[in-house]
Amino acid sequence: METFRTAVVPVAAAFGLLAGIVLYAAKHPEAGAVSRDPVDWRSRLTLIGWTVIGGYVAFLAIVLVFHIWIVGQRGVMRSAVVDGALLASASIVAFVLLSAVERRIGSSRNHRNGPGRGAEGGR
Repeated sequence: METFRTAVVPVAAAFGLLAGIVLYAAKHPEAGAVSRDPVDWRSRLTLIGWTVIGGYVAFLAIVLVFHIWIVGQRGVMRSAVVDGALLASASIVAFVLLSAVERRIGSSRNHRNGPGRGAEGGR
């Protein structure tokens, strides 16, 4: 019974979440469409901020449910808060740096292909 509680329940929950995401994406293909319109930094930083905050909260919820509530490991929440904040900070830095790289690559492709031709080169 202990194996079911500590191994099967978390794996089944993760599978259910993943299956729900896949089913949603299959029914809403336009939701994942990538926009090629330039995005200003304020909007991009807002998106990065909300994404990281949402991920941090989800991470803490996972620790709370699976480590504390199901498994009964006391004292892991403090570690999760501190280490999760470190991961969230690293994620913000990575997202901002990669956004800057993406923006630079996109602008160099547009300049190379000429005005009005976009990344496809007029095809």
